[in-house]
Amino acid sequence: GTTLEPGTVIMTGTPCGIGVSRSPPVFLKPGDDLRVVMSHGLGSLVNTVVYEESHVSREALL
Repeated sequence: GTTLEPGTVIMTGTPCGIGVSRSPPVFLKPGDDLRVVMSHGLGSLVNTVVYEESHVSREALL
């Protein structure tokens, strides 16, 4: 196994079955929960999707 030290960043990739490739496409929406569960009793992390209007113009993002 791997020892996790305080401050360790855990990253994941995109799992199979992503929403954009489904027919019809499925996307996250406000109120959806993203849940990461660590085994061996390490715990879990839950983030709820919220809607936030961007204050950056579309042109600035291109």
